[in-house]
Amino acid sequence: MYLTRLFLNSGSLTVQADVRDPARLHRIVMLAFPDNAGESPRLAHHILHRIDREQGGRLVLLVQSSTKPLTERWPTTHVLDVGSDTDMAFSAVGENPAVRSIATKQASISSGDSFRFRLCANTTRKIDTKTAIDGKKRNGRRVPVRGDEARLAWLARRAVEAGFTFDQDTVRITEVASAGGRGNSPVTLAGAVFEGLLVVQDAHQFRVALQTGIGPGKAYGFGLLSIRRAP
Repeated sequence: MYLTRLFLNSGSLTVQADVRDPARLHRIVMLAFPDNAGESPRLAHHILHRIDREQGGRLVLLVQSSTKPLTERWPTTHVLDVGSDTDMAFSAVGENPAVRSIATKQASISSGDSFRFRLCANTTRKIDTKTAIDGKKRNGRRVPVRGDEARLAWLARRAVEAGFTFDQDTVRITEVASAGGRGNSPVTLAGAVFEGLLVVQDAHQFRVALQTGIGPGKAYGFGLLSIRRAP
């Protein structure tokens, strides 16, 4: 597995438009991966991505994938020239974009380990999924989960599936407004960023969740679980 960090050129109008439109950003992310991956290239390359907004207005694109990305295929207009940013030029930022292998770190995770985490999740639920009179099961539609209490309950259910627990008192929640679509069909992308402390209960389940993501909307910048070991 690889984790790629790209400081985006936030002064570019094209970048600003891509960040506002999850479908456009998805297409930019996919440019860095081989084209011969079948009908579901995102799944084939296990791609997850997320936009982080840092203090000072910097935009950071994080991309996790099982295939090492061809970052030179990203438009040069999207890549921030680190040397032109005074704060970054004299910091330990290093290259931009930066690609690191995280396979060894993920493989070393054990049950009982504690991590600080960040997750931008598409906190929605499905309704209208009951079987119709004609016997056909409806696919239903997604609606937003509202309020921090309901969002924490949403995360708790996902955490059981992902092999971890978390202390609700440590979790900070930030609502994320987003909109998207697939062709002419709208997609509900009500989101929230969760940040807090988790404890691994099942190392195998947790590693699977790290690689495959948590919740729906993964093609649109949701589901990437970032962790760092707690002191």
